[in-house]
Amino acid sequence: MARFDPLEIALNQAMQAVATAGISTACRVIRDGDETRLLADENATLPTRNPVRRRASGAARLAARELLIKHGRGGFAILRGSSGEPIWPSGIVGSLAHDDDMAVAAVASSADFLSVGIDVEPAIALPEDIAALVKQPGDRLPEGAADADRILFCAKEAVYKAVYPLDRVVLNYDDIIVDLQQGYAHTTTGRTVRVVFCRAPKIIMLAYL
Repeated sequence: MARFDPLEIALNQAMQAVATAGISTACRVIRDGDETRLLADENATLPTRNPVRRRASGAARLAARELLIKHGRGGFAILRGSSGEPIWPSGIVGSLAHDDDMAVAAVASSADFLSVGIDVEPAIALPEDIAALVKQPGDRLPEGAADADRILFCAKEAVYKAVYPLDRVVLNYDDIIVDLQQGYAHTTTGRTVRVVFCRAPKIIMLAYL
């Protein structure tokens, strides 16, 4: 596979088109051998021996480290925290995510943002049983989108990643109400989070505050 896969190019362009100023984003198609991209300290903090998950973690961290170079923090080992969250260098906030074949990362300066969350999902409808758990009466979905429930799911995942490092509170789907028409989410912990997304060729959601 080429270093710059067409899917990577398309997704990077889509993310850059919606990302607010000050948030850097990157993606990487998960490749065979990406588990070897993990730095030694990163490798030690990942509990799973599953090669598929380690490969995805390696791809996500490689994408993030490329972004950190722009912030003068090249070579930083992105360790895994006790609750699974990535640990960023001082002065940086960020987030990692992956689906079956794509890893994504977002980073920003903590002088500009309290926190950032990112999630990636395939641009297909969410199974009905999962959609019933995710969608709450106060949620507002994008109009006319066949994959609106999947977009909502992606939003709640990204919002959780943004607020958990701040509050250290586990939130359920009914603890996060999302208005995708206005681009905001509210949590039961009192946080108001901005959300933006792109949906081709995959759904990418950025949440920030």
